[in-house]
Amino acid sequence: MAEFNSHIITNAGRNLLARALAGEGKVIFTKAAFGDQKHSGNLREVTELKNKKLDLNVMNIRNDNGTAVLTVQISNENVEQSFQTEEFGVYAKIEGDITEILYSYTTAVSADTFPNNRLGKTYESIQDIYMAISSDIEAEIYVRDGVIYLTRDIANQVYTETGLTAVGTLKGRNNLEADKQYLADNGHWYKNIGGNRTWEATSGTPDEQLIPITWKYLYESLNNKENQLIQNLNGILGQNNGEFPIEQAVAGNVYYFPRNQKYYYCLKSQTSRVSVPNADFEELSIYQNHKKLENLSTFKVQELFSSPSGVKFTVFQCGNLIL
Repeated sequence: MAEFNSHIITNAGRNLLARALAGEGKVIFTKAAFGDQKHSGNLREVTELKNKKLDLNVMNIRNDNGTAVLTVQISNENVEQSFQTEEFGVYAKIEGDITEILYSYTTAVSADTFPNNRLGKTYESIQDIYMAISSDIEAEIYVRDGVIYLTRDIANQVYTETGLTAVGTLKGRNNLEADKQYLADNGHWYKNIGGNRTWEATSGTPDEQLIPITWKYLYESLNNKENQLIQNLNGILGQNNGEFPIEQAVAGNVYYFPRNQKYYYCLKSQTSRVSVPNADFEELSIYQNHKKLENLSTFKVQELFSSPSGVKFTVFQCGNLIL
């Protein structure tokens, strides 16, 4: 791809931003385009490419602290004649508008030849385009009808529901926002659990307060929490003689059943393998409550005599309680 100058926000683009900031609606980036000629003079006044040759699909858009990062698909599938990539533009509109406007425009520092499709689809790439916008503008993805392809990274951003705002890359920023996700140098997204904090702009490596947004991490985290819970319960109970399945259960022992995460008291020894708790096992909380009720149901009356006075005492015992 050719090297281009920085994007110039056109006057029409500036007006669009002003409307969005005034609350008229969301900014929707609709497409990008290449042309084989270029304008000169005041580029802010440009309203259309000088000679548009190829429209490009917008695949993704995110607002990275006031910089719009557009991901576009570039392909020569529909290019019948090769051309020089002399100009590049991005189109946008306010939600609800019928027509789109040329939001930004740039020209090539050094033009490149874009190949035709005579030998089939021989050129296909994904490019990120960085443009000034505003951190107060809410940008929205818009993809034209038609078949496009997604990279794995974009699919992860667009189609994986995380409930977190994808802010952008770690490297190059001085502050991180609480509970936002950031892209590290290793290509993975991380959630910031450290609250609003400062960040070393030269670092793209996540620290211990940036956690991976992956199913693997979630699974391992839940497993660790479960194991810690089991250890805590073992400490409270003071007893844990194993877990189901059990080859030979011993009466009086306590066994853990991982499927429902409960402990069971063995009422009767088992000589054969036991995969799940049966009638000879009682859930520990039920067993303990049962024993308490047994104690409460025990009632005794005793008559005692003190010596040497011979005074008679009547003692009432209800469970472990002596009156």
